[in-house]
Amino acid sequence: MDDGCRFKEDEDIPYPVLVDDLIGTVHQVYGGRADPTYLLDADGRVSFYNMWTHAPTLHEAIEELFAQGGRGIVKGGTDRMPHLLSTIADGWHGLRRGFPQSAIELELSGPGMASGPFLGYQIRPLLAPIALRATPLPVAAKIGLTVGGAALLFLGVRALAGNGKKRG
Repeated sequence: MDDGCRFKEDEDIPYPVLVDDLIGTVHQVYGGRADPTYLLDADGRVSFYNMWTHAPTLHEAIEELFAQGGRGIVKGGTDRMPHLLSTIADGWHGLRRGFPQSAIELELSGPGMASGPFLGYQIRPLLAPIALRATPLPVAAKIGLTVGGAALLFLGVRALAGNGKKRG
């Protein structure tokens, strides 16, 4: 409970935050899915389910819920998009709170699950403008980034292959 109160204060969250018990009683009532955020309306019903907690999407859902008077389904009720890049760019923030235990346990349960966000945090200034946007990138920007990334990968592989031939 102390961690929940500190989190609410540290993040300046203006709305109530539920802290579940250690066996996940409330989590199970609302579906028991992994890494979710459930946005509840004023009647205690699930208004929006964010499968991979994604702050910009959740922010939009909260604003939409307030605009509806605090009741009803928002943003179609569910976002199942795996927002992996935002997790890599901003995930270390949460892991650092419980460090080192949180990072060790997560890394042991899935290699790369803690080290990925740690490395992403190191290059956060590069990732944040893309990964932590409040709105999606335009399609043209997504295509451009994909082509650019593929070109860099191709050039890197080509350079490595060229270095191997010179040594042999």
